[in-house]
Amino acid sequence: MFGRFGRRALAWAALLMIVVLGPLVARSHRPEARINVTTYREFSDLEFLQLQEDLRVRLQRESVAGMPAFYMVSAATYFEIRQDGEPVILVDNSAGRLLVIAFGQ
Repeated sequence: MFGRFGRRALAWAALLMIVVLGPLVARSHRPEARINVTTYREFSDLEFLQLQEDLRVRLQRESVAGMPAFYMVSAATYFEIRQDGEPVILVDNSAGRLLVIAFGQ
């Protein structure tokens, strides 16, 4: 029907369409980023430790009340709250600002 040359032309045309249209389709169908980033003024060491402790107490209360178990990983300038091994919130106080990154919805 197409002959030898016709099949090659059809294959090249299909390849060209994939190469040209593929990136356009991929760019228009990106999944939504499920991350929320908020910044505040830098906290003093005492304010940061108080924030950390307040959240730790609140998470313990919610765990006792039947909420899913959360745990906190912390250091001097940041802490991270995790649930089932996945990060939920990251709070960093080291870049001249308090950075809060919430993962998920």
